[in-house]
Amino acid sequence: MVRIVAGPAGRTVVRIVLVAAVAVSVAYVGFLRPMQMRWGSTDVERARPMPGDKVIGNATFVATRAVTIDATREQIWPWIERIGRRERVFVKGFETHRYVLWLTRSTPRLSWCWELHPVGTRQTRLVTRVRFRHGWLSAEIVRALVADVRDGFTVRRAMLEVKVRVEEAARKGRPMP
Repeated sequence: MVRIVAGPAGRTVVRIVLVAAVAVSVAYVGFLRPMQMRWGSTDVERARPMPGDKVIGNATFVATRAVTIDATREQIWPWIERIGRRERVFVKGFETHRYVLWLTRSTPRLSWCWELHPVGTRQTRLVTRVRFRHGWLSAEIVRALVADVRDGFTVRRAMLEVKVRVEEAARKGRPMP
């Protein structure tokens, strides 16, 4: 059972907790969040329009991330399709070996695009963009903020997993999934 200490000691503990919460929030908003919103992407990739950008026009959350994969678009595409099957999301549009766009099923408030751009003959940039809209004063804001934190780690892990699996399969000459 937690016991709240009254008096000066209790106020000191509350102040320490508040200062720590503010410090963590400032560090996240000022340093970690900007990094995870643009992880691996270039200025050009962040500025370039992608499918889905206009669907969620006034997004309150926009993240563009990218990674270079030592493989062709054709070698990567089956892994992108596999993610779509695993996530069971609503496909709004796609162009084989180029991009897939997913939206939330209800009134679109979230779009997630995975796009492949060739770099030379044996490398490809995998670029993702997530656009989300939520009301800052809505009851769902806490859930949205938790998703904001989790999203950066989840998407980065998924992109790196695609990179590792595709490059390993290409190196070993294995067929794609």
